[in-house]
Amino acid sequence: MKIFEPFSLYQKLLAGYLFLLFILIVPCLFSLYSIYRIEDTISTYFKRNLEISSSLENAKNLVPSLEAEARRLVILHKKDSLKQVKQIISNLEHKLSPDIAEDSPPLKKNLIEFQKTFQLLRKIIISYERKIGRPDKGTKGPNLSDEAREQEIKGLAFHLMELLKKAEIIQKVSLKKRSLETSRVISQVKDGTIILMLIAFIAALFVPWALYIYIKKPILYLQKGTDAIGSGNFDHQIPVITNDELGELAKSFNNMAKSLKELDTLKSDFIAVASHELKTPLAAMLEATRLLREPDIGELNDRQAKLVEVLNTSMEKFKALIEELLDLSKMQAGLLNLNKKSVSVAELIDTVTENVAPLLSAKNLDIIIENSDKNLRVKLDKKRMERVLLNLLDNAITFSPKGSAIKIAVDKKVEKKRAFVQIAVIDSGPGLEPDEHARVFEKFYQAKTAPRQSGSGLGLTIARQIISAHGGKIWIESPPPKELAVTEGKGTAVFLLLPL
Repeated sequence: MKIFEPFSLYQKLLAGYLFLLFILIVPCLFSLYSIYRIEDTISTYFKRNLEISSSLENAKNLVPSLEAEARRLVILHKKDSLKQVKQIISNLEHKLSPDIAEDSPPLKKNLIEFQKTFQLLRKIIISYERKIGRPDKGTKGPNLSDEAREQEIKGLAFHLMELLKKAEIIQKVSLKKRSLETSRVISQVKDGTIILMLIAFIAALFVPWALYIYIKKPILYLQKGTDAIGSGNFDHQIPVITNDELGELAKSFNNMAKSLKELDTLKSDFIAVASHELKTPLAAMLEATRLLREPDIGELNDRQAKLVEVLNTSMEKFKALIEELLDLSKMQAGLLNLNKKSVSVAELIDTVTENVAPLLSAKNLDIIIENSDKNLRVKLDKKRMERVLLNLLDNAITFSPKGSAIKIAVDKKVEKKRAFVQIAVIDSGPGLEPDEHARVFEKFYQAKTAPRQSGSGLGLTIARQIISAHGGKIWIESPPPKELAVTEGKGTAVFLLLPL
């Protein structure tokens, strides 16, 4: 396909269209040319055949007259008979020349024999022409020699008639043979046209398919590239495999990704610096609010104590947000260091459920734990995985209605001959829209059904970074599968898949 690289997309499509037009026209041209040749051949042959048949028919009528006039000449020695005989012989020699049967050797051979017989008859006529030319001989009656000549003329005339009958038979055989040959040629033309049409049909199917594959490949690269860039992978480069408009579009996407990466780096640097710089004054403010509540500073009235409590709570949330932003910046910069150790999955789940026990109690929520293997262990960073599970449980508690339940299901899975542990956190909340399944992992995105001030929108983004660093994957299904759902047709399930 390198031959097409210098051409634009329009020129490639035009070339494909012209090629299709060409392969469709070729069978038509072939058929028209073949029909013209067949028509010309048939016309030429039948015209010649008509001339020969007409000459043979005319000769059959002239030979008896030739015989009668020749016998009259040799018996009665009449000059007018001599003139008639010479005229008939000249006419027959002209119409039955062997040249008219060039394409039929048997007929030509027959006509040569016919001419030889003519030569014998001519000799007889010439001998009588001399006799009639002498005055002393012109008035004599027939003699024995004349009678012999008469018998000879009768024999020659009979032979001529036999040759003419044989010529008619040859013509009929030749005509039949020509008809068969014509039918065979027509059949060959028909078969050839059908074959060409089939080839043209196959080519007409193949060429658009080849163009589709040729154009589809860079479009697929563009599609994958846009998905990757849209998900935040600004290092992704779209392969530029053509020099046409699609190639230029791929270059533009790569330049855009480069610019977006630079902007994202500037943004991450700004967030990291700003977050880091905010930690020191924030720590001082937290310490100040703590001291305000100390009796040594002085007693606060109820209104002042309430304001200090609100200030302290807000600053704690602010502190958590700053820590999340710093962690996300480190992860995006590739500075996430994992301290992997063999951890019991059952113990890990017990730890996180104990941490959220007060939140569960506040909403009167039950927690259901389904573990197919109590002795299952996996190598991971326990602290960071606890953070992921705490975040998922916090989301499940937030979305679950009071008095309902939350389920944690653990199971072993095998994918592509590799063993994994699957952890699913399932709530009984309102669930997510289909278009939100991927978007909830984007930075700062809040689900449509999320309550106000439910979080920063970074929890699932950080969770995905941590799971990816472990070589696993995280995804959402809403509603959950029937076998895992707390309430059938309701809720959301977040799945973690970690390699064993």
